[in-house]
Amino acid sequence: MGDRKQIAVRLKAARSLAGYTNRRDFCAHFNIPYDTLDAWERGKNPLTLKGAKRIVESLRTKGIYCSEEWLRDGKGLSPRSLEEPSLSQVSDLLINPSASLSAFEKNMNLATEISTFITLNQGSTVTLVKDDDMLPFYKKGDYVGGIKVMGPDLHKALNKRCIVEFLDGETTVRQLQKLKSSSYYSLYTPHKKTKEHCVNKDLKQIAFAAPILWHRSFYDEDIE
Repeated sequence: MGDRKQIAVRLKAARSLAGYTNRRDFCAHFNIPYDTLDAWERGKNPLTLKGAKRIVESLRTKGIYCSEEWLRDGKGLSPRSLEEPSLSQVSDLLINPSASLSAFEKNMNLATEISTFITLNQGSTVTLVKDDDMLPFYKKGDYVGGIKVMGPDLHKALNKRCIVEFLDGETTVRQLQKLKSSSYYSLYTPHKKTKEHCVNKDLKQIAFAAPILWHRSFYDEDIE
């Protein structure tokens, strides 16, 4: 099995891409013992096949797909957004080692960037853009990161492109605006083609907003 330190990096990257920069939140949501994940992510204990399968199943519910082999050995399918890869995509990666190696290297570089961003910025979060409604700024499959503001400090995120998380756990990427003389905030999208041009949310529904400070477009057309 791969080096435990590399496994730890891959685990943290996959967890962060699913929107869980906090290990305890991930464990609580998916009923995974904190000490178990902590030992895996610190390289203290080996990641078992059973453990890898459990992580993969948890990530899949949040729109992230990757293989047990990638988590444990750095081989196979690396994290993908939203939909599981088709058989043709799997076949292309298997018969094209150079593409597979390129995808792996990009994943590791992205994992390093995410880890560095989270380490240097207390209270930060990283998430996957799940639609094209924020074009031309971000497209589906991009990764963005920011520092959380909430409650009375939510005004610091006004008129900025943000990661917005609601109390029910749903996360989206939108521009945050304040409606005059009310506790409601407008989640605005500049993309004219979208059906959801503007949605209003009460302050009580918003867990936090994180003005976007970090952005990466990851997958290339020849790899997807």
